Amino acid sequence: DRYGGVFLSDVVGLGKTYISALLAQQLDGKTLIIAPPVLLEESNPGSWPNVFEDFGVRSWKAKSWGALDKLIENGVDDYKNVFIDESHLFRNTQTKRYAKLALICRGKRVILISATPLNNSPNDIYAQLCLFQRPNKSTFANAKNLTTYFNQLNANLNGLNRQENKEEYIKVVKSNSEKIRRDILREVMVRRTRSDIEKY
Repeated sequence: DRYGGVFLSDVVGLGKTYISALLAQQLDGKTLIIAPPVLLEESNPGSWPNVFEDFGVRSWKAKSWGALDKLIENGVDDYKNVFIDESHLFRNTQTKRYAKLALICRGKRVILISATPLNNSPNDIYAQLCLFQRPNKSTFANAKNLTTYFNQLNANLNGLNRQENKEEYIKVVKSNSEKIRRDILREVMVRRTRSDIEKY
């Protein structure tokens, strides 16, 4: 509610689809699910349609990544919630597919589902955040301007070569990651590991 979106980033195999179904039960308004085609097949017991049916989620529609044009053409104003499975694949703000998804997400609650939200650089997180936050006027207390914030993190890595400056590179990556966790992700991410489940 505070930020307009959330990351559901439990590690692989802990049931992010089921957690999403439980969350969808609690949200008002119509829900749109955007997922890989294989996770929309009725023959797959763990597919989004099967899980949402099993949990009795009302008022939802599931579409594949390839249907973004059709969704926009048919209109997306009726949807209040957008669940994006494998959201880390939308980590490049310069692609046409990202632009279409951003258009669909505008003004909606956005639930990003990914066990690996960061793959390559801090920009992966930036791109996904921009699906529910205004890049130059965010609601994060410690990162009011996400563009400036992430540009600084990337600048910290400038001139460092992974192989040649390995120790320094790892040190900066760790520092950047801690900063992102502290300033942003602790506010908008749910992430559990197997050891969390065993312990709690």
